[in-house]
Amino acid sequence: MNPMDDLRTPILPGTAASDYERYLRTDELLALQKPPEEMLHKDELTFQVVHQASELLLKGAAWELERALEHLEHADFTNCSRLVRRANMEIDYPVSLLHVLETITPYDYHLIRAGLGHGSGLDSPGFLALLHVGPRLGRAFDVQLQSAGVTVDEMYRHHQKHFGLHEVAESLLDFDERVQIFRFHHLKLAQRIIGGGVVGTMGTPVEVLHQRQEHVFYKELWDARNEITAKITEQWEREGRR
Repeated sequence: MNPMDDLRTPILPGTAASDYERYLRTDELLALQKPPEEMLHKDELTFQVVHQASELLLKGAAWELERALEHLEHADFTNCSRLVRRANMEIDYPVSLLHVLETITPYDYHLIRAGLGHGSGLDSPGFLALLHVGPRLGRAFDVQLQSAGVTVDEMYRHHQKHFGLHEVAESLLDFDERVQIFRFHHLKLAQRIIGGGVVGTMGTPVEVLHQRQEHVFYKELWDARNEITAKITEQWEREGRR
């Protein structure tokens, strides 16, 4: 008997042919899409796979952000930053996947749309989870700033002294930026496929997507850039450098 045969024999519970399939439950995962005979258009598989893959990645990102929040509440800035960075990497992929949907032409999309009911990307559980955890991370960061006795400006001015807080601030900005980027690309996708002056599947004007794209989680961190630049500009003008 070949010793390698033992390593190929599944030992995890289940009926799939390998432990890889049993652990990832691929039989169930790959059965979650419409079979060909039920599709309204052949592009519907692409439509479902992109959205399902995005939901998995956004679920993973939200999970890491919840873990990061717990670390932040305990002033563990290193692990907080590490997990926010991981979440940001997971968000990058759903942004990229939106461009796959741009390959569906408008007439073909409307064949698929007929089967969506009132379904809308605005109902995405994964994205809504990001919107839920984002403000809580901001509040926890404010508490740590107050505990350290520093303002946002002081944290940036003396970033080496407050390195941990600075790393958290920058990773949170990265997260905030990705959410805005996701919203922007979602808006452009909607405009490209159904148009910019129409009503979407849930009765929501596409213009609402544009309005929401302007929202940020951490306004104080963004505004700090304006304040720092204004302060430096004023200093240069006093010194006659401008």
